[in-house]
Parts: sequence; C-alpha cells; structure tokens
Amino acid sequence: MMFTAFMQTRNVTNSPRGAFLAEMKTLINAGVFPPAREWSELYRFLSRRHASDETISLARQLWREYRKLESAGAAA
Repeated sequence: MMFTAFMQTRNVTNSPRGAFLAEMKTLINAGVFPPAREWSELYRFLSRRHASDETISLARQLWREYRKLESAGAAA
C-alpha cells in the first residue's frame, strides 16, 4: 500500500490531525501530493509548502503508523 492510499483510509475528525488529513486528502485527490516512498520525500514536500512544526509532527506520526502497518503486512 502506498502512503497516499493509507492516508485515504484515515478518518477525518474535528482535531488538528483531522484538519491535516482533510488537507492532504484534498491534495491527493487533486494529484498534487507526491507518491512519497520515504519520510524524507514527504518531509521535503511539506517543507516546500512551509508547513508548521505541528503539521510536520502530525505527518511524522502518520508516517510511523503507515510504516508500522507496512511492517506488519510484510510479516504476515
């Protein structure tokens, strides 16, 4: 599963995380979000968009969830 597909499966809630997910899903649907395969690619994308430290922290948490899910899937 690609990170973009993972992001699409996350629920948008009324929280900073939900706001971040909503914005990223909009970018994914618009074809603007990169097909990041490494954290460094996602970080670079967010940095170019002048993301706040909070946004980068939220993205890092989601990236870790994604990698954990990927690792569990690979082990299955």
